[in-house]
Amino acid sequence: MNNDANNKEKGQLLAEVGSRQLYQSDISNLLQSSNSPEDSLRILKGIVNNWVKDQLMILEAEKNLPKDINLEKMIDEYRSSLLLYNYESKLATELLDTTVTQEEKKVYYNNHSDEFVLPEAIAKYQLAKFPEDVKSLDGFYKDWKKGNKTAVAAFCEGQALYTDLDDSTWKTISQLETLLPKNFVNRSWYGEGKEMRKKDKDEEYFIRILKYAPASKVPPYEYIEAKIEKVILNERKIKLLKQKKQQLFDKEFGSSKVKLYLEENN
Repeated sequence: MNNDANNKEKGQLLAEVGSRQLYQSDISNLLQSSNSPEDSLRILKGIVNNWVKDQLMILEAEKNLPKDINLEKMIDEYRSSLLLYNYESKLATELLDTTVTQEEKKVYYNNHSDEFVLPEAIAKYQLAKFPEDVKSLDGFYKDWKKGNKTAVAAFCEGQALYTDLDDSTWKTISQLETLLPKNFVNRSWYGEGKEMRKKDKDEEYFIRILKYAPASKVPPYEYIEAKIEKVILNERKIKLLKQKKQQLFDKEFGSSKVKLYLEENN
């Protein structure tokens, strides 16, 4: 195909910076036909101006490239890394067994528990915060202490300034403290089964610690179950790729594709 025909396929020439050219076909996927003519022109100008700025930066970078940098080698290494990454991702998608049983996860948890030591304390907690002048807070507190979920949720609805009544999710103590006034609770207070009703200025807080795991200890299994599954899958992937490399090596070693020029030591 001659240059004229090739350029015709590319569409209108929109900009040039040095030897680099930007054609309409290069950015067609960035334009939407649903835009008005005014919007389309504004968007087109923005895209072209950004392209020009990028190309000018590239030219400036080329001018200031250190003499000791082998750009071609860097590009080749990046290309090789990209090829490897895409092929390894393809292998993992096609060949990796992604089923991890509860038994496998629990065995890993028991054998590697010291790898998951908590950097900070975590808890399952409940929190309710009310304006001080809300009526019947004493009655609410009775239901709160009894664990009457229906009554507590109904009272909080529309009256509480903030509630977190989830009793199934582990969260860090730091997350809880972001919801409380500064220095509201001493860290030494936290522990399983602890409850508190406390005022601060014109607000009243109700806190319950259902479960607690201190810092520097191994967390409950359920807290790190998802993380353990990811670790197991990653180890499988590493093993799969190692086996694939070895298979290719065993298959092609000694063939015309592979030439080694190592001198054996006598």
